[in-house]
Amino acid sequence: MYFGFINHLIKNLEVLKEFDENLINILINNIISTKCEKSKIFIYGVGRSGYVGMAFAMRLMHLGFNSHFIGESTCPAIADNDLLIVISGSGKTCSVVNVLKKANELKNEKYNNLKIVSISCKKENTIKELSDMHLHLEIHNDKCFPMGTLFEEIVFIFLDGIIYLLMERLDISENEMKKRITYEVFPLIKEYIQEGVLLSAKEEFNSYFQSRIGKSIFE
Repeated sequence: MYFGFINHLIKNLEVLKEFDENLINILINNIISTKCEKSKIFIYGVGRSGYVGMAFAMRLMHLGFNSHFIGESTCPAIADNDLLIVISGSGKTCSVVNVLKKANELKNEKYNNLKIVSISCKKENTIKELSDMHLHLEIHNDKCFPMGTLFEEIVFIFLDGIIYLLMERLDISENEMKKRITYEVFPLIKEYIQEGVLLSAKEEFNSYFQSRIGKSIFE
């Protein structure tokens, strides 16, 4: 039964080989353009699709992009020339639709260069109608993938592929990406240790980061 699960997953991964390369290039160019214009990338999704979006936003940050997941406490306001990417398997998730409606209001009122991209597994849906560009990830579902599991796994791999293409286009190495992990993780852990939350783990954290990236939290 387990191998049947794996075979079905592989069958769906094969579909990604047939994905429109032109759409991939447009997405890559839209993402890269935010660096040139010093603008921001916003990602949004709900539930497990939201976790996929958070992972994508994190990897974009590792590549040096100004990326944010909508709803986080540090998320700034959207502005002109920014890029919004939303993920919804059904293409009609209420909160995702509401985010897109608000983005379209802003686009029509003052942010004419705001770009909106949506990703779903449905060809025709609400979020497609509210987007400048829609990416349809066709999947062949099966009972071994309950609810939206298959879409979430396929879109996760698809977006990891986008990260790889960005690394190649921008000539960014894994070592360069690791340097940004330092800036992302260190302040939070230092804050916790200083507040006493992780006091007993101070030496363990120092030792771990020293072995992994050659730096300690506390000198």
